[in-house]
Amino acid sequence: MVDLFYPQNLGTQVQNIGVTSPSTDRLQALQRQVPIVGDKALIDLVNGIQVSNDILRYRKSRGFFGQILDTLNGSDNQRRLLLDGNLLAGQEALSNWVLELSDSLRISQVALQVTQTSLLEARDAIRSQKQNLHQQKQAVLSLSENFNQLVQQVAIRLDEQEARIHKLEVRVAANEDLDQIITAWAAGQTYSQLNWVLQVPLLAREAFSSAVATYELETGDKERYRQLLVNKILATSKELPKNFFALADLLEQAWRETKSSDRFPARELATGLLEVRSTPHQRLVNTPYLFALGTTLELATLPVEARPQLPAQSAIALCRAQIASIPRTTDVKEFITNVVEETANDCLAIMR
Repeated sequence: MVDLFYPQNLGTQVQNIGVTSPSTDRLQALQRQVPIVGDKALIDLVNGIQVSNDILRYRKSRGFFGQILDTLNGSDNQRRLLLDGNLLAGQEALSNWVLELSDSLRISQVALQVTQTSLLEARDAIRSQKQNLHQQKQAVLSLSENFNQLVQQVAIRLDEQEARIHKLEVRVAANEDLDQIITAWAAGQTYSQLNWVLQVPLLAREAFSSAVATYELETGDKERYRQLLVNKILATSKELPKNFFALADLLEQAWRETKSSDRFPARELATGLLEVRSTPHQRLVNTPYLFALGTTLELATLPVEARPQLPAQSAIALCRAQIASIPRTTDVKEFITNVVEETANDCLAIMR
C-alpha cells in the first residue's frame, strides 16, 4: 500500500502489468467456459476507465473552497488524487494491453486468412499439377502404345520384306544353278559319253541336289523347275525318238550304246551312279523307272554265265513284281517327265 503514494513507482506498475495473476487465470478459464465473459469484462474495463477520467477531471477542476471543504470533511485530497492516478494508470495500461491483444488477434486472423488463402492456392496448384501429371501419364501411355504398335508393324513389315528377299535370293540361286547345269550339259561338258537315257536321271539328280531343291523345300513349288528341266532336255537333245517305243527296248538300247574306254569307264560309272541295291525299299516304291533302269544296268554287268539274255525285260519284270506296276510302252516326254519327277522326289526325301 505504501507504493501507491509515490508516483515514481508508476513505471514499475506499468512494466509489471504483463505478469499473469491468479485472477487473470480465473478469468481466462471462465472465458473458455463462457466465451461472452471476455467481451463483458472488456466493456466494463473501458467504462471504468472513462468514469475514473471523469472523476479526476472533476476533482482537479474544484477550486480552493472545494479543497477546504474536502479538508474539513477529513479527506486527503493529494492521497486520493494519487490513488486515482495510479488506478487510472493501471487501467490505461490494462486497456493498452487489451488493445494490443486485440490487435495481435486481428493480425493473427489476417495471418491465418493469408495462410488459408495460400494453402487454398497451393491445394489448387497441387490439384492442377496432379491433373497435368495424370494427363501427361495418359499421353505417355498412349504414346507408348502407339510406339509399340508401330514397332510391331515395322517388325511385321521387316519380316515380310526379309521373307520376300530370302525367297527372291533362293529363287535367284535356283535359277543360276539350273542355268549353269543345263548350259554345261548342252555344251557337251557333262555326261557326253553316256546315252541320253542315262543322262536324264544323272542330270536331274544334279539339278535337284542344288539350290533348286532348297527352293522347292521352302516354297513347296514342285512344278516350276521340274517342268523347266523337262522342256530344256526336250529342246536341247536332237537324238530323241519321236514315236512310242517299248520301255525294255529303250533301256536295252541305252546300255548297248554306252561304251567304256580306258580313259572313261562309262558303263561301270553309270552302273555305280544309278545302282538301287543299297536304296531302302520305302524309297524304291516311289521310283519304279529308276529301279528298272538301275536294275537293267546291274544285270547287264553280271558275268556272261549269270547275265540274262534280255536284262531290260528281266528288270521290268522284277519292278512289276516287287516295286510297282510300270507301263511296258512309253514315249520320250513321258519317260523324261517320270524320271525327273522320281529323281526330284527322291532327292527331297533324302534332304528331309
